[in-house]
Amino acid sequence: MKKFTIRTYRISDYEAVQNLWKAAGLYLSLSDTREELHRMLDKHPELFLIAEQKGILIGTVLGSFDGRRGYIHHLAVLPEYQHRGIGTFLLKTLEEKYRSMDVVKIHLFIETENAEVESYYQKLGWYRRDDLIMMSKTLRTDN
Repeated sequence: MKKFTIRTYRISDYEAVQNLWKAAGLYLSLSDTREELHRMLDKHPELFLIAEQKGILIGTVLGSFDGRRGYIHHLAVLPEYQHRGIGTFLLKTLEEKYRSMDVVKIHLFIETENAEVESYYQKLGWYRRDDLIMMSKTLRTDN
């Protein structure tokens, strides 16, 4: 039986989310500022999920949807709560939300510094795409 609850992100969670992401070793960028996250929430706030235990934020997963594909960002669990099924439960909950939206395919990105998590995702049915090259272009460098 799980001892945590899943809920959607609240604006008041921002500092705790940032601290969790840093503690979990995620790389944060300009896209992770308060303004950028809250702007993203205007579209699909139900896709930003929080795992909470006794009032402590212990995990997150941030989903987005571009109208065609779903994307998973920042699946993270506080280090002291890892390996308890929290991340898997967050991920499966988000996948169910995508299914209810009739999304055909979802993608996630793994930073090369965190490549050891690839086997975790493979166990959950994800597969590596070697037929694509991801490219980025930064349009703003402010903040």
